[in-house]
This record gives sequence, C-alpha cells and structure tokens, in this order.
Amino acid sequence: MHTFRAMNTEFVTQGLPEAEQREAESWFAFVEKHLTRFDPGSELSRLNRSAGSPFLATPILFEAVSVAVDYYHRADGLFNPFLGQLLSDLGYGRSFGETAEEKGFSSLAPDRTEAIARLLGSFGPEIGAKLNPLHRSIELSPAWSVDLGGIAKGWSAEKFAGMMRRKGIAHGAVSAGGDMMLWGGEDRPQQVNIADPFALDRDIDSFVIRRNAGVATSSRLKRKWLDGEGQERHHILDPRTMIPSLTDVVQATVIHPSLTAAEVYAKCLLILGLQAGTAWLESKHPAAAAVFVCEDGSVCTAGFIEAYRQENGKEAG
Repeated sequence: MHTFRAMNTEFVTQGLPEAEQREAESWFAFVEKHLTRFDPGSELSRLNRSAGSPFLATPILFEAVSVAVDYYHRADGLFNPFLGQLLSDLGYGRSFGETAEEKGFSSLAPDRTEAIARLLGSFGPEIGAKLNPLHRSIELSPAWSVDLGGIAKGWSAEKFAGMMRRKGIAHGAVSAGGDMMLWGGEDRPQQVNIADPFALDRDIDSFVIRRNAGVATSSRLKRKWLDGEGQERHHILDPRTMIPSLTDVVQATVIHPSLTAAEVYAKCLLILGLQAGTAWLESKHPAAAAVFVCEDGSVCTAGFIEAYRQENGKEAG
C-alpha cells in the first residue's frame, strides 16, 4: 500500500509497482495544479477570473469542465459545479485544512444576499457556460465561478485507474480521500468498509467488490464551520436554494461502475434526503447502489446493494 498527499487529502494506491506509484504522485500533483480553486495561480482560478470572456483552456481543464457540465445535466441540476464564489462567501474560500482552524466567518453581506437571489434565477436547463471544443475555449457567465471540488478527485482517480489498466496492471485500487476506484475484482475481490459518521472508529457496513467499481461517500458532518453569527455551515449546497442542504441524511455512499458518477450522485442524495433520494436513484440511475446514514443513526439502502454483499453465495459481513 502506498500513501501520499495531494489535493488537500490523503491518497492511497494498492497493487501498483514502484514506478507507477511515482506516476500516481505526479498525476495528482498535475491535476491539483490545474483544477484547484484554492490556489490563485491555478488554471481554474484564472478561468474564474476570466468570467464573461472566452478562456483558452488546457486539455485537462477543458475535459474536466466538460465532464462537470455533463453531470450537471445527468443529475438534473442537483450537482452544480458553478457555485465556487458562493462557497467562498459562505466561508469555504480556503482549503479545509485552513478553514477548520478559523473560529468564525463573516456573515453574507446584503449585496451577496441579493446575488444569491439573482443566482437562483440564473440556473436552469441551459447552463450558462459556453464550451467550444474546436478552440478548447470556455466562457463563463459573469456571475458564475467553477468549483470542481470532489468531482475532480473522483474523475482524476477514475482516469488514473484507466491509465493503469491500459499499462497492463490487471488489478488494483486508488483512493482519493476515501473515494475509491477499484479494478480487477473478478480475479481478486476487494472488501470495502463504510465508516460510521458519528463514530469514525467503527464501520456501519461492508461489501465485497467483484467488478470494476467506484465507491464514493459524501457527508455533511465532515467539512463544516460556524459563520460570523454562529450558524453552522457545510460545503454541500442545494442549488435550488443556494444554501447548505439540510435533510434527514447526513452521509451517503454510492457504488457505481464510474467513480465520477458515484461522487456526484452521493452529493445529490444528501441534497434530496432519504425518500426522494431513493426514488431518484432507483428510477434514473439504476446502475448505482447506495447506503444512507440518517440523522437518527439509522442505516438504509437503495438500489441493488445486496449484489455487493454476496461472497461465494453467503452474506459477507
């Protein structure tokens, strides 16, 4: 097992030779250089400062933003990668390692409250970002700011797993802060445990993965802080209200053939809550399975989750 830090989180790889371990560190450092919003010098930050004008992007930024726009539509707008400035205004303007050390944050100024009202009317079926594949240019609407956040981790980890498979590495795993892409499970099944968000030293469920799969967990208990008025905030914004979501679900884990999809849909389930989230996932994304942890500590599932608990015909923990 090989661990390193990138993108403000811990990465873990398993099953990789030493040369590919170094390749992993190089790849995720490259991703961070281009896709973080916390570094004013990153390519993503430069894109955000160019809002209102066409921006000529590198291949990695253009692909990442294109994927984010695609999932905006797949997720019916519940995933919205264009709320970066609003997250900053709510107190999440620095990487969370820095933010967590702060004792409080300024409340939203009146002009920002008005800006939220304008944003509520800005998002709809047609997203306000123009992507030109021929010139590889991106033009953001003036009020918009890209935050790739978790999707950048999931997408880049899935890309890396694909790179390793093409190099002939038949089985392995890469974890980006706990969101995992696993491959080669047909030959070497891998067990995945889900931590209890109320007691991280114990698990609430476990699965045996026998196929290529992404596993992503999103929680509103992890990245949270108090604003200047003592009100608790967290980083999962509901695009329908432009404020942090508050439902009966505090943690959602999604298993899906794509880690990018799992990462996006886990956030959507937090926003929708248990009943609406279960119906949405099962009707629109049948390839996914999910485990919910609710405010009262209860654990519920959605999708064909039992397929991941079977090991040699018996329940696997």
